[in-house]
Amino acid sequence: MANDTEKRVLALDDALLGFIGAHTPPSATIDKTVRFLSTYSGTDKFLMAVQYLAKVLAPFILYRAQLQHRAGKRPKPVSLTTEGLFKFAGQVSAARRIMGFPNILHFIQALSALERKPPASKFALNLGRIQCLSMLVFYPLEYVAFFTMPSSGPLLRIPDKAAVFAMLWSVRAWGVFTVAKVVEQAAGLREVLRKERELLVDEKERIQLSKQKQKFVHGLLANVSRLPVILHWSVVGGIYRNEMITNGLSLFSALAAVKGGWEVA
Repeated sequence: MANDTEKRVLALDDALLGFIGAHTPPSATIDKTVRFLSTYSGTDKFLMAVQYLAKVLAPFILYRAQLQHRAGKRPKPVSLTTEGLFKFAGQVSAARRIMGFPNILHFIQALSALERKPPASKFALNLGRIQCLSMLVFYPLEYVAFFTMPSSGPLLRIPDKAAVFAMLWSVRAWGVFTVAKVVEQAAGLREVLRKERELLVDEKERIQLSKQKQKFVHGLLANVSRLPVILHWSVVGGIYRNEMITNGLSLFSALAAVKGGWEVA
């Protein structure tokens, strides 16, 4: 009798506690998603896509509310969902900026590695140096600008001119990094295309070259589409009025980055 009771308890344990695991078969997609999101880069790309998707959707939902108001189906031409999406996008943006702070260590490490194991060409070495040094300028100024914003307290209280200086020059340093990254990715893509065209490769090497090509193509799409936004943010008053340009280009950039990161995860 005791054995029967024990068996029923064990069966109940398995039914309740093991239900999800038992009914979730091994999945290559889940494994790949975990690999992608377990890195800072993958999580940042995903959150950027979420942030700008919310910003792109919000005006359309507001426009829908305005149409409903004109048709007499809504008392006011406003949408709480629109307001919520913009607030959510702001929270995601703040989370991305805070999460990125330790990433400065990556560029310090990369600079050290470049000097100890430099690439074959001087051009590639200097390109790597420019990328890392520009980000060493970017991060301190970025966080001075961030912590002087009203939404962060502000935690730092400095003159407005100094805060604007930090914001503009952090974006300009980011722009230098992005231009250098575009040059690096374009050179990498040219090299992959040359190998595909000139070298006799087996099926395994062909698959590897195809993955590298996809990585460079999506990286170029992500960074080239980011350049107009960086230019817009790097000058006082910006270069255009419609922020949907920023949101649309940033969403495109994020989706291209996610696609490229997913391909190599």
